[in-house]
Amino acid sequence: MTLPGGLFRDGNLHLDYRFKPVTGVLERAFAESGLNTDTLPRQVSRVLASSLAELGGLAVDEDLVRALSAGDRQYLMRQLEALIDPGPRWTTVVCRGCEEFIQFQVEPGDLPVKRAGTGYPHQAIQLTQGEAWVRVVTGADEEALARDVGDAESGIHYLLQRLVTVGGSPVDPRRLSESDFQAIDDLLDKMSPQPALTALVECPYCQLAQDAVLDPCAWLARESSALDQDVHLLALHYHWSEQDILSLSRSRREIYLRLIEQSLGRYRADDLIREAAGRRR
Repeated sequence: MTLPGGLFRDGNLHLDYRFKPVTGVLERAFAESGLNTDTLPRQVSRVLASSLAELGGLAVDEDLVRALSAGDRQYLMRQLEALIDPGPRWTTVVCRGCEEFIQFQVEPGDLPVKRAGTGYPHQAIQLTQGEAWVRVVTGADEEALARDVGDAESGIHYLLQRLVTVGGSPVDPRRLSESDFQAIDDLLDKMSPQPALTALVECPYCQLAQDAVLDPCAWLARESSALDQDVHLLALHYHWSEQDILSLSRSRREIYLRLIEQSLGRYRADDLIREAAGRRR
């Protein structure tokens, strides 16, 4: 599998990646990734560092995944969701027109992806201050922004100082013209890889067409409760330890859960037959 952008190291573009097999241990790491982590970008770094087996032959750690572009990180989070729970799922949003609930299905692994454009990950551009270099947003930028900045306007200036250099020094956002801002925005949009973050849906009640947000990280909130329920059921019926249960792959765990469900269904059917037989007597 390949990234839509990739990571430049030592003059080489590294595109290939591979996830580790998904076991309960890894799912537990996902579920607990938000503990002692005050920002979502930092949590994403933890999740990707724990789940990637390799990235272009490079050793994977949090520093490496911080160096990935924001688009690559979003893409990996979506592919990881598809690996953990393949197939379509229902998504619910509130209509911006009539405020009714809209439900629609998405399949994370099949959503469109825009690949990196010409010049990725950095390119020269002509601004009113002279020639400047612009690079794409990385995970390190996202972490710093979430940690250090509290409002949108300050965030834009903060980010520009990290992404744009003039004469080897960070750009002064106060000296940028409106056309400079637009040129930088256009270049970043052209260079950056980007998985689809919205889906066009139509409200069945008022027929308003609108973009619904598709958060590539929303699945993290679902993992903890689902895993705890699985562990509880398997421990209750098989008397296995939590460590033994978490060592199972997700697919193997689901096989045992289906067997429990089938057994409970048979027992319930047997109870109903005995109850009916008792009434006939």
